[in-house]
Amino acid sequence: MESNTSEQAEFEFLKDTQVQQHFSELNIELLRGVHILSSDVTLFGILDLYRDPFAHYYRKLYSLELQQRTYDGISFFYLEFPITGKGKLSNSTLFQELDAESTIVGFILANLYYASYFSFDKKFHWDDIQYEIEHGEHKEAYQNLFFNASRAEYSDKEWDNVKRQFRVVINFFDRIRLIEKEESEESIHFTVLPSILHFIEIYQKELENTDEFLKEIKLTD
Repeated sequence: MESNTSEQAEFEFLKDTQVQQHFSELNIELLRGVHILSSDVTLFGILDLYRDPFAHYYRKLYSLELQQRTYDGISFFYLEFPITGKGKLSNSTLFQELDAESTIVGFILANLYYASYFSFDKKFHWDDIQYEIEHGEHKEAYQNLFFNASRAEYSDKEWDNVKRQFRVVINFFDRIRLIEKEESEESIHFTVLPSILHFIEIYQKELENTDEFLKEIKLTD
């Protein structure tokens, strides 16, 4: 009886009306690897108000750590999943682990973010991605991955295939709030969010040795 009473007390915050109204959405989003940004006033506000109780909840029930970070004046919450291998921006039993395409796109987005680190505007288009692949510091590694060869030029068909791969990953990164895309059926247009630094933290060692790491990656057809 005493144990039940103690457990009820430590989860007392779940009785809050606002928590009850949004708990299902909040819980699903966090467990899917979504980063809850301060721009999401309702969900972020709930986590901010009950930060310690929520941290205890996820630590006790899921053995996960609730983290809060602030970069470039933007705060966000996310769950830190145990990293037994790379690609753990989410729990593979609840959502997908990062595949090779997602990892490579993440590297390119990280480089774009760093290149504009001191710029307020971190908006990018497909042309920025194409330039990074054609002329960036790691162009040879990217070209060998996407085109199986490093050449001076590639056909429109080849670029269309790469663009299709990027569009899929951009949608995924928008979903977990590493970027914010602008709706467009014809072009790729997005803003890299400060939460990309979570990806950068996970891949810090690999990013410091990008070319060597990318040689180990194989893309699926």
